[in-house]
Amino acid sequence: MPAIPTDIGTMDMDLRKTLAPYFSGFNKTTEQADAEGSMKFMHPQGVIVQKNTTSTFGKEALTDLFKRWYKFTGPYYFNRYHEKYSGGGDWIVVEARMELRKVKDDEVILRGEVVHIWKREQDKWLIFYEQYHVDE
Repeated sequence: MPAIPTDIGTMDMDLRKTLAPYFSGFNKTTEQADAEGSMKFMHPQGVIVQKNTTSTFGKEALTDLFKRWYKFTGPYYFNRYHEKYSGGGDWIVVEARMELRKVKDDEVILRGEVVHIWKREQDKWLIFYEQYHVDE
């Protein structure tokens, strides 16, 4: 039986390291406004929720959402900070502040909070659930 970590910071760092290449890959798709590329990081039965507003479920609807979103925003940097990681087994939860900035002129598109729940499917991690809230 594996030892239970006594240092929460160590667990947080392990989860960060696990997701780092996935976040890096996903961020490249936002920087290119690549809807099909973004979908490679989403679970086929994934959900994106704008808190207290809307939700979108499933591969076809999410692909359409990404296409419409990127048409509206263009390429952008997806910056996350004040991240908190938790989870274990086949699930990792990331809670963070976020800021989206246009690649072209560094203009802020939006700021807010985001929660990602990643699910391990076979040998890779996919975003199963995203919930975001936009600052007023």
